[in-house]
Amino acid sequence: MTQNLPPTQTNDSKPDLTSGDDIDFDTDNGPPKKKIGGKSDPVRRCISTGTSLPQSAMVRFVVSPDNVVTPDVANCLPGRGAWVTASAEAIDLAISKKVFSRAFKQSVKADIALTEQTHQLLFRRCLDILGFAKRAGDLILGFEQVREEIRLSEPSCLIEALDGASDGRKKVLSLAKAVFGDDDVEEQPIIVGCFTSEELGMALGRERVIHAIVKEGRSARNWIIEVERLGGFRPLRPSDWMSLAV
Repeated sequence: MTQNLPPTQTNDSKPDLTSGDDIDFDTDNGPPKKKIGGKSDPVRRCISTGTSLPQSAMVRFVVSPDNVVTPDVANCLPGRGAWVTASAEAIDLAISKKVFSRAFKQSVKADIALTEQTHQLLFRRCLDILGFAKRAGDLILGFEQVREEIRLSEPSCLIEALDGASDGRKKVLSLAKAVFGDDDVEEQPIIVGCFTSEELGMALGRERVIHAIVKEGRSARNWIIEVERLGGFRPLRPSDWMSLAV
């Protein structure tokens, strides 16, 4: 079962969100050759906080030809890249401390809108990967179908529309709680509820989607990596959802 845990830090210090000073800036010479989040997930040092994390828990930034700092959420843009922890706070700090210019060793433009731009790109990427999962046959949709999958299998990720009816959501989450318990995080599917039914529907070729499951496998691993990055910019689900499940 996939664990719903934050990325593990590789040093003993907590991220320092108060200073961007005195950091040994770590940049790359081009986009990663190996896909991150798999067997090879190299560690990088955040230019904003100084924290060392796997690349899969970070966002890569490059400089455009007109010297504008650009998010490279797919890790494919050419040129030297700088890595920042996947969170709004870390990017805001990098902007306020003018860390990007120091990391790239040149004058670059990093507007405060960069944080929201990164947020929206990760948001869109999550929905795109969900669409790929559907085409690969790794997605289950519908109230009854989701409940049946919970009873019969070990789903990797349970998705509930943020604006779905509370009664239906409560029934699904209560069933998941009864089957998997609520004490051992390792035994629970990840529960995501930060997308509206219309947003899910547009990604999956339907008018609206309320209930969905991502089956265990490659699609789920890719989806969870991106969702956890998105979690640095928005809550992945309302905090009271599981407490209302009985």
